[in-house]
Amino acid sequence: MDKIGYGRQYIDVDDIKSVIDALKSDSITQGEYVPAFEKALSLYTGAKYVVCVSSGTAALHILYAALGLEKNQEIITTPNTFAATSNACLYLGGRPKFADINIDDFLIDENNIEKLINENIKIITPVHYAGLTCNMQEIKKIADKYNLFVVEDACHSIGSFYKGSKTGSLEYSHGAVFSFHPVKHITTAEGGAILLQDEAIYKKCFALRSHGIVREDFINTPTSPVYHEMQMLGFNYRMTDLQAALGISQLKKLDGFIKRRQEVAEIYREAFKDINIIMQKKYDDRINSQHLFPVLFESKAIRDKVYYYLKEKNIFTQIHYMPVTAHPYYEKLGYSYKDTPKAYEFYERELSIPMYPALSDEQLDYVIDNIKKAVMS
Repeated sequence: MDKIGYGRQYIDVDDIKSVIDALKSDSITQGEYVPAFEKALSLYTGAKYVVCVSSGTAALHILYAALGLEKNQEIITTPNTFAATSNACLYLGGRPKFADINIDDFLIDENNIEKLINENIKIITPVHYAGLTCNMQEIKKIADKYNLFVVEDACHSIGSFYKGSKTGSLEYSHGAVFSFHPVKHITTAEGGAILLQDEAIYKKCFALRSHGIVREDFINTPTSPVYHEMQMLGFNYRMTDLQAALGISQLKKLDGFIKRRQEVAEIYREAFKDINIIMQKKYDDRINSQHLFPVLFESKAIRDKVYYYLKEKNIFTQIHYMPVTAHPYYEKLGYSYKDTPKAYEFYERELSIPMYPALSDEQLDYVIDNIKKAVMS
C-alpha cells in the first residue's frame, strides 16, 4: 500500500488552470483575484467582510491587533490548539490564559472560562478543534457579561455549523479566522482569512495586512488621485493573487470535500464502536466539518504502540496537540501543563488518523483493519 498520511491537499486540473490563468494576468499580487476570493468567502459564510492574508497565524495577529489587544492585556483560549492561537497574543505583548478542555468533545470547557476572567482580559478565543464548533452560545453569554470580544479560531472548521449557523456567519462572535494550509479543507498553499461584520474593525484589518497603508478613497479623505498614506504600524501579510486563484477554485469543491470527510468519519465510527477507542462527541445542534478524526486510546502505551504499528504499515498518523502550556518556550514563560490536566491527558492518549477527501475506500479499509490489529495485538 502506498503511503497514507493523516491529511493532505486535493489538487485537480481546474485548480492548476486557475493558478496558470492568474500567472498570465496583469498582476500576480494585489490584483483582481484576492478581492474575488474574499467575495466568494463572504457569500459562502455569510460574513459581511473578509480580509485574506498570508496565513491563519497572520489572521489571528491582525484581528487581535484590530480589536485593540495591547501589552499586558490577556486572552483566554484552550491549550489544545496549535501554538499560533496564543502566539499571536504574545506578538502584541499580551498574555494568554488557558482554560482546560472537555475530555469528551476535546474542546474548551466553557465552565472553566469565567474563573479566569479579570480586569486584564480582552478577548476569548475558542478553538473549533477538528471541525467541531465550541459551545458558542454559552461563550457569548460570558463575553457579554464582562464586555469581552470573542474571536473564533475556526482554522479547522470552515463549513461547520452551530445551531443552524454556518461558521463565519459570526452570530456569536466579533470575528473568525480560517487557515488554508495544505492539510485544511481547502488550500491556498499558505494563507488565511479574517471574517467580520463590523466595518470599523474590517478597515483596521484591511490596513494592518499591508503596512497600515490605506488608499485615500478607502478612508474617504481624498488628498490626491494616487495617494496612499500609512495610518498605523502594520505588517506585510498580503495574500498573493496566485494563492487566491487557487482558493477560488478550491472553494467551489468545498462542500464535496466536507461530504466525503463526513462519510469517512461515519465509517470510522461504525468500525470502532465495539473496541476501546473514544471518538469526539457528536451533538444534535452542531455539524462537524471533520478537518481531523482524533481518537483516544486507553493509555499512552497503547497509543504509542498503535502509532508505531501503523507507521510500519505505511500509515502515518499525527498527535494534535501537545498542550501549548507544555511547550518549552511557554514553560520558560511560567506556564505549566499541570494547570490544564485534561488537555495533557488528551495529548498523551490522542492520535489523529487519516482524514481527507481523496482517501479511497480501499485505503480506508486498510487503515481500519490495521488499527484494529494494533489495538488487539
